[in-house]
Amino acid sequence: MVLELKDVTIHYRTSRGMVKAVDMVSFNVEKKETVGLVGESGSGKSTLGFGIMKLLPRTAEVGGRILLSGENLAEKDESEMQKIRGTRIAMIFQDPMTSLNPVMKVRDHFVEMIKTHKPEISEEKAEEMAARALEAVGIDPIRMKDYPFQFSGGMRQRVMIALGLVLNPEVVIADEPTTSLDVIVQAQILELLKDLKEKYDMSMILITHDLGVVAEMADKIAVMYAGHLVEFADSEKIYYEPKHPYTKALLESIPNTDINDLKLRYIPGSPPDLVDPPKGCRFAPRCPVAREICFKKEPPTFEVDGVKVKCWLYEGENDGDG
Repeated sequence: MVLELKDVTIHYRTSRGMVKAVDMVSFNVEKKETVGLVGESGSGKSTLGFGIMKLLPRTAEVGGRILLSGENLAEKDESEMQKIRGTRIAMIFQDPMTSLNPVMKVRDHFVEMIKTHKPEISEEKAEEMAARALEAVGIDPIRMKDYPFQFSGGMRQRVMIALGLVLNPEVVIADEPTTSLDVIVQAQILELLKDLKEKYDMSMILITHDLGVVAEMADKIAVMYAGHLVEFADSEKIYYEPKHPYTKALLESIPNTDINDLKLRYIPGSPPDLVDPPKGCRFAPRCPVAREICFKKEPPTFEVDGVKVKCWLYEGENDGDG
């Protein structure tokens, strides 16, 4: 097992109170495995990704255990994390245009990143590593001399991927890596990520709201709603036998290409206020099959047919984790 999350909580201090952005989330990522992390905007997906990397603002409070090959990242200070980021766990950020410095050449991004995490590496060696990483993502190393604004959106995303992989980490967290790209370039980037995952034997957490993307990429899917992990299972089980009402609603809301069924389905209502979330199940106010207990008591996570599901519908089928 490469990455193990155990009861991870991330709360933000605000003037209105504590925002419970991530609440008691647990799942594992195996070697060479891709886990898709899906849910609506505001469900806690990106917060969890940044929490694993310990890149959260000072207003955040993190609890639980984040085990990277058995080593608890939650206990590491910033100087220790600086040695781990990039070398053992890396992140591909959502928007390369805002993540790359517009007044720094691509070469300088690589040299700065490599020497920050591996100060013993010479500048010349860092340039060689950058050239190999760029070649791996299909960019001619001669373009290291260019600035980010001289690249297309797809090429900038390739640069971000190369930056994430240059030190050959065990785990890569990709935070909506295709959001700002057109459909054709999205497909190219996803195919590139699949090839690089095999080439570098790495594990990946793919954060996205696009269920089509995770269908293409993920071995397992973790479904988040309002800071809770509501379902976790193999991709096929999620797509063909979803158990949680929220997962079913997400899948039904994907636009249908069948010309005989053009009805647009959606999830009524809005996600809850995470300063003051509902007392029971956080999805209950929007759930079409909610029962009385759903509004009064938060459900535990039940394991049913190899699927972890946080829903009272499965009470009695197996023991919950409490």
